[in-house]
Amino acid sequence: MDARLSISRLRLVGMALAACGAQLLCFAQTVTPTLPPVPPAVPTPAQAPTTATDTPSPGAIYKEALRPLDVVRGSMENWSDAELGALAVGMHKAHDACAQAKPEDYTGDDLYDLARLCSFGQDWNDANTAASRYLDTRADPHRAQAYALSMNALVHLNGVDLAVQTARAMLRGLPYDAEVAYAMRFIKDYLEQAGNPEAVSLAAAEHAAIVQALAQGAPLKAAHGDAVMSVGALYESAMELAFWQRYAGDDRAAASTVADVEGALQSPTPAPVEDRPRIAAVRLQYQLLGTRLPELKIVRSLQSAKAKAQIDPEYGAATVLVLFPDWCTQCRKMMPTVRNFAIVNSQTPIHAYGLMFAESAETPGQASHEDAAKDLQGTPTLEVAPELARSFGAIDFPLAVAVDKAGMIRFIGPIPGDAFNGNGYMEKVIVRMAEPHGTPKVSAKEN
Repeated sequence: MDARLSISRLRLVGMALAACGAQLLCFAQTVTPTLPPVPPAVPTPAQAPTTATDTPSPGAIYKEALRPLDVVRGSMENWSDAELGALAVGMHKAHDACAQAKPEDYTGDDLYDLARLCSFGQDWNDANTAASRYLDTRADPHRAQAYALSMNALVHLNGVDLAVQTARAMLRGLPYDAEVAYAMRFIKDYLEQAGNPEAVSLAAAEHAAIVQALAQGAPLKAAHGDAVMSVGALYESAMELAFWQRYAGDDRAAASTVADVEGALQSPTPAPVEDRPRIAAVRLQYQLLGTRLPELKIVRSLQSAKAKAQIDPEYGAATVLVLFPDWCTQCRKMMPTVRNFAIVNSQTPIHAYGLMFAESAETPGQASHEDAAKDLQGTPTLEVAPELARSFGAIDFPLAVAVDKAGMIRFIGPIPGDAFNGNGYMEKVIVRMAEPHGTPKVSAKEN
């Protein structure tokens, strides 16, 4: 393993790094639509009168202020050469140490730490072996994390069926705490983005436990350690099942799921004020499914001075919009791939556009905003009014919105950075989206 690794190689470290900590890779709801009849919108509970407790705490405001920095730092594409080099050195050391260690020589915390070490070094066989041996000992302190490490390793080893079995064993064998919730969110979202229908059945198996946790009206804590999942994140994870059931055409099951989730929120203890924006955003996105794409207030085209500031009024077989703020560096870096995706699928046609907005009304005209606009020259990116983000319930980025040939919204949710690559997530979304009416041909050419 070379000390200097390429960006594409280092992207694989994401799940290993996440598995070494309390919180695994988590994505907001992402769906695979198949255009069933659209059920009635989710009723929005009446807003309670504003009180002092409705004001976010300084800590919550601080976290929100740091969000752009956290999002940018969270993408390894934005890391400096020095950071990537240091990571590569650490991975090299972990790999070598793992290769020299034997899981049978360790017990207890040392055995668990070996699983973490091997995962960081991307020695997936040894990581899974160490994690499995730790689980076999019935030791309790790191049991949920060991399940997570095993699932992560199995995914990398293409043992997805075994990873799903491991997730089910974890659900049956452990109390539902924050560690279990994060592990379940990781494997559910991995399956969804891989186009694996097991995502739905696994979410259904989790449903009763996550609804019960949501009904407590408080963040879910870990039985061991300090991991915490917020009420907003619990709601978002619980609602994934409703999205997926609805797109599978099981409207009755989706309505039942939504009723359970919304009912859990009506517990005597209201959701913390800092969680309400995320809950409202997920609820809004669910309501938007099956509705017509609203009019887009487009400021200008960033492709060129002569390009029209509009999306094609003929939506083609599908049109995909990728919404992001001007500070989202990794989102801007996606736009050349979005352009290539649109070109390759132009005969179908499938249209794809970036929609960049300024984070605040004062930003346009400032150097940072204009620099971001220059990065996007030559790509099918439009600058839009900031209020569009609110109308789509956009909190996590990049946020994709896919519409069918009639302009009806059939998919909405955050997407990974490689979603427009060959055989990527957006290809799967579009193909599944149109299945009932004939599948549009989406090119699998690598972008």
